[in-house]
Amino acid sequence: AHKKYGVNEEKARVAAILHDIAKSVEVGKLNLKFDTDGVDEVRRKFFGTLYNTYSFFALYANVDGFTYAEEDVPMNERPEIDRWILSLLNSLIKNVDACFADYEPTKAGRLITDFVNDNLSNWYVRLNRKRFWGSAMSTDKLSAYQTLYTCLETVAKLMAPIAPFYADRLYMDLIAVTGRDQVVSVHLAKFPVADENLINAELEARMQMAHAQHAAHAWQQWRLRLR
Repeated sequence: AHKKYGVNEEKARVAAILHDIAKSVEVGKLNLKFDTDGVDEVRRKFFGTLYNTYSFFALYANVDGFTYAEEDVPMNERPEIDRWILSLLNSLIKNVDACFADYEPTKAGRLITDFVNDNLSNWYVRLNRKRFWGSAMSTDKLSAYQTLYTCLETVAKLMAPIAPFYADRLYMDLIAVTGRDQVVSVHLAKFPVADENLINAELEARMQMAHAQHAAHAWQQWRLRLR
């Protein structure tokens, strides 16, 4: 039997506390006020969303036996939405790396949070659920699995400096099944390097405009219902 992806929320609150502490640290400034409400908000909005995204992936990957054993689907054969999220992911790598280099963990955390909440969960997973359904492992379904896995694996590495325990659990659960890395901790893994060839600024801008139009339409529909 193939190995299965584990789903465990045990360390989410501890990770949220550490993340909150990291957010309070800036060059030459340390906010010593501990905000329990802030911790709970981070746990719910970021770690809860990331947990639900991983749980969605694990549920279907375990059913289909996805272990990333297949060759990568060529980028030109992947649908536009896959190329879009991978473009955003590589832009995120560049920006987060720059934040850490400038000793700006708060900005890095916000960038990662926005990517997970607004783009990965709210758009990519929500719009692609049907691609994970069905029994046949088509090229399109495989592309969806590989794309979502890559995002989760990369996010685990990016968040490791500011959410060490949660990132370690997420990363080790992923590679325990795929064997894509042989380290004993995410903190021994190589930090991601952006692939400039996968960054498409025009595609990112076009999708952002589509999201804005969708949000405006949803707002208009909500206003009409209130009348």
